[in-house]
Amino acid sequence: MIVPMIKYNFVLHNTELDSFLDKLQELGIVDTTRSNRPIDEHSSALLEEIEQYASVYGQLSRIKSEHATQPDSRTYSAEHIVQDSQMLSEEKEQLQIRRGKLVSEIKVAYPWQKWNTESLDRLKQLNFTPHFYTVAEKKYSPEWEKEYPMAILNKDGGNVYLVALEQEGTPYHFPLTETKLPSASIELLEDELTKVEQRLTAIQQQFEKYALSKELLASHRSQLVTQLDLYLAGKGSTPALEDTIAVITAFVPQPQQQLLEDFIAQEQVIYLSEAANIEDNPPIQLKNNRFARMYEPIGDLFMPPRYNELDVTAYFAPFYMLFFGFCMGDFGYGIVILLASTIAKWKLPKMKSILTLVQYLGVGCIVMPILFGTAFGLDLGEVLRLEGVFLDTLEMFWFALILGGVTIFCAKMIQAIDAMRRYGFQHGLAPLGWAVLLVCAALKAGQEFMSWPIPPVLVPITLCLGLALIIFFASSSKNIFARTVSGIASLWGITGMFADFLSYIRLFGLGVAGGILGFVVNTVGLLIWEKLPYIGYLIGGLIFIIGHLAVLVISAIGAIVHPLRLTFVEFYKNVGFTGGGRMYKPLRKI
Repeated sequence: MIVPMIKYNFVLHNTELDSFLDKLQELGIVDTTRSNRPIDEHSSALLEEIEQYASVYGQLSRIKSEHATQPDSRTYSAEHIVQDSQMLSEEKEQLQIRRGKLVSEIKVAYPWQKWNTESLDRLKQLNFTPHFYTVAEKKYSPEWEKEYPMAILNKDGGNVYLVALEQEGTPYHFPLTETKLPSASIELLEDELTKVEQRLTAIQQQFEKYALSKELLASHRSQLVTQLDLYLAGKGSTPALEDTIAVITAFVPQPQQQLLEDFIAQEQVIYLSEAANIEDNPPIQLKNNRFARMYEPIGDLFMPPRYNELDVTAYFAPFYMLFFGFCMGDFGYGIVILLASTIAKWKLPKMKSILTLVQYLGVGCIVMPILFGTAFGLDLGEVLRLEGVFLDTLEMFWFALILGGVTIFCAKMIQAIDAMRRYGFQHGLAPLGWAVLLVCAALKAGQEFMSWPIPPVLVPITLCLGLALIIFFASSSKNIFARTVSGIASLWGITGMFADFLSYIRLFGLGVAGGILGFVVNTVGLLIWEKLPYIGYLIGGLIFIIGHLAVLVISAIGAIVHPLRLTFVEFYKNVGFTGGGRMYKPLRKI
């Protein structure tokens, strides 16, 4: 199957491009293309506005609405939310700075908690000037209390906090360095901190209310991005300037969309996203089971499917394996291929996937030729005297044609089911009609050549049904006359289908050729073995080994090439494959 893709359009300033692409490369999941567009005053203003919306949307997306469960009863516009959110953000930033300073000042003022501005004013009215000191308890002298008018305000953390009074007109000297008091008393500082905390809470609650309406911002931002994209499209013929923006079109597989969304939330870039469609020419990523996945490199030899097309890898895979085995025509060679690929898989772990495919092809080389009874050029029916157990040459010929007919029938049924699923029931009836005609031909052949006990009326019924489905549903035109004419014209395809059917005779030809070449090697090697004394054993043995290796290689070349042709021409044509897609190649660091 083809993995659904999500399309993203990123808009960045050219100065941000390299950094952004480098991060995308580290992420390693995005298939990208990009283009540069010139910036003028209008596009620059749009870009700045989009960035504002993107920034506020990202900010609101990170807010968890713990108190606000529904939007404010007042109706806010997207513009109001953005403007007010920016103002609140600036205020919040200033308040957070002020809160930090207050916390530090309260920590300093805490030991002087008995001091306040009212006490200071009363002392000044009495012509006393207070002086404040901090001294370690170990250095504090009780004699100071006798010599100076003073009082201990607090003891905290191993320090003594005290105040000494200087009377106006009296000489004053105290044996400590005076300490600078906090800017305000702890009561005032704590009161201000409470007000700051309350305002921060109110701002957070307002943000929570705005967060419930954040999709309004996303919608308006999308409209602005669309306006910018449309405007830049009109500026495409303008010569590029140094001051440009980069428009990056990116595709990410749907299963990895959340990973990209998390990345975007951190970067806060301007973007639009939507499900990809065929007009976008999205890249193709295939997702198959373990068996079919091995055959994806074979499909890549032709071309990837289009985005809206059926991935046929899983359907041609078993046929290709059987075709390969049929063309080899010798199950002895299949055993060699299976053993060699198994040993190589153990020795070359980096080639595990391709060697696993070779193992399966080796199994096909065992399954198919064993029906014919050929092993290393030997006719097992003759050697083991098992007459009638294996297929003879004529039966091999008919078997190849039957296998071809089954392949074409399956291809037509796949085309019919896929068309019904994607376009509607009636669009799959014409391919179904061709499949019914194949059934009709098989029934007729069974009657004529194999004496099948088939009711005579069954052949004309299937013939009429197949023709009717083709004639009346080959075209989707609503004009019955045009539809009928188009259907009758499409019957010319019978000649092409007959040619496709005959193409499968090549399976028989290659299978027989492989057996004959092996027989020739055996004949020559055995002749030398018997005619030349002593040295004949060596030369004959070398002929057996080298000759069969050469036949194996020659047969393998034909077994690769001709099944490819049967797959890419006959099967692809009858399954309705058009191709033309491009493979998913994400930007990544290796």
